[in-house]
Amino acid sequence: MKIYIQRVKRFLHLAHAQNRTVTVDQSVERGGEDLGFRPTELWLIGLSSCSVMTLLRYAEQNTFPLTDVSVNAEDTVDENGDISAIDFGVSFTGDLTDEQKESLLQHVKNNCKVLRTVGSHITINFKESLLTDTPNEGMSCTLEGGNCCT
Repeated sequence: MKIYIQRVKRFLHLAHAQNRTVTVDQSVERGGEDLGFRPTELWLIGLSSCSVMTLLRYAEQNTFPLTDVSVNAEDTVDENGDISAIDFGVSFTGDLTDEQKESLLQHVKNNCKVLRTVGSHITINFKESLLTDTPNEGMSCTLEGGNCCT
């Protein structure tokens, strides 16, 4: 895997991987223009998307009746400004038993390759959650050209 980071100005950068590009920036409060993802957001996106794919693969392998899954993630910052914990809320769709849900949550915590790179000083929590908020409600999303959300 190879990526390339290209500075546009001050904190605004373009991050290239394969044939895709995302913008990376800082918030206005931190000197940026808020024109792209913050690095920590991309990190949480990577952890969350790996978690979803690991859950889906495990459900398929075990023929669990999982028809959809969504994850939200939130970090907790300590008094020094360092991330001390990440809470993942997982919303399952399908006729799963409580034992199957618990098996899925335990499996992802132990087997997601990206999640396993997180140091032991950061507490990782997974729990079932009902996603009542959809932060991007009303956005249309296509995957044309590998791009999404317009």
